[in-house]
Amino acid sequence: MINVAIEGATAYSSLELIQILLRHPEAKIVHLGGRREGNPHIAEIFPSLKGRLDMRLGGLEAEALPPGTDVVFTTLSNAVPMTLAPGYLKAGCRVIDFSADYRFTDSAIYERVYKTPHVDVENLEKAVYGLPEIFREEIAGARLVGNPGCYPTASALALAPLIAAGVVDPVGIIVDAKSGVSGRGNKPDPGSLYCACNESLSAYAVGNHRHEPEIECSLTRATGRPVSLCFTPHLIPMDRGILCTCYARMSSKVDLGELEEILQNAYGREPFVRLRKSPELPATKDVSFTNYCDVAVRIAKGDTVIAIAVIDNLMKGAASQAVQNMNVICGLPETTGLIGRL
Repeated sequence: MINVAIEGATAYSSLELIQILLRHPEAKIVHLGGRREGNPHIAEIFPSLKGRLDMRLGGLEAEALPPGTDVVFTTLSNAVPMTLAPGYLKAGCRVIDFSADYRFTDSAIYERVYKTPHVDVENLEKAVYGLPEIFREEIAGARLVGNPGCYPTASALALAPLIAAGVVDPVGIIVDAKSGVSGRGNKPDPGSLYCACNESLSAYAVGNHRHEPEIECSLTRATGRPVSLCFTPHLIPMDRGILCTCYARMSSKVDLGELEEILQNAYGREPFVRLRKSPELPATKDVSFTNYCDVAVRIAKGDTVIAIAVIDNLMKGAASQAVQNMNVICGLPETTGLIGRL
């Protein structure tokens, strides 16, 4: 049995993580860390857990972990996990971090994007980017995994095989992305209020979204080709889901069948990536409450490749992908606890 701690247990993604782990046959939640006055019972924060998890919030520091804790999930805000992860690692735990603190190999990129010094460069250099479909072998031996962002997960899975095969130009790619409101988290934000979001569609962080460098870096690492792209996210008035439509210039003449064959060769044996062949196109509801990523590809204007990917931002974009990473690092079948609606 894998003894699991969740540090930052009051986030939207933490609730999804808790619910997955409660059904996971090889995992046991032994600690929930958080910063709420009075250390309330988790069911006071998430009433859906009443009668399912009898546990109060505890401390975030490594000293608060019960003896024998094997894996620590950190679902805390950026710049916080890097102050705590060294203690978890020293205590002998493996760490899967939901923030951006361990997603980059270069601390200078992190510091430029997140406007704060990285205080754990030593472990940053050892961390593995947690996208199993691409970095599985590295994850298997990792003690510290940077769980990818939601937009980067969908974008990388749509584009990586096509860039690696040399059929699209890695420079000048455009990623047009849409996300449900849960992607903004559960902290009070005027932009997330019902009256602001309902019956409205808006772009945000245009030209400077912090996931753009992560997408570029992950694709560059995955394909060995320097990738440069323009990323624009949009907020959609729905609870959950991400759709990324990626436009890339064709660099060698191929037809639709050849493009679909490239994706089939890349993902045909992957349990959580499903290729939707023409004339099918994926929709966010197709993957809601699952760990699946559905992908499709098209050709437009003769030389433009359009790659589309959909995921559930709280699942494959966060919680269920983290459990997938746990399964890999702990030597379990990758699908353990993750098949079907989560």
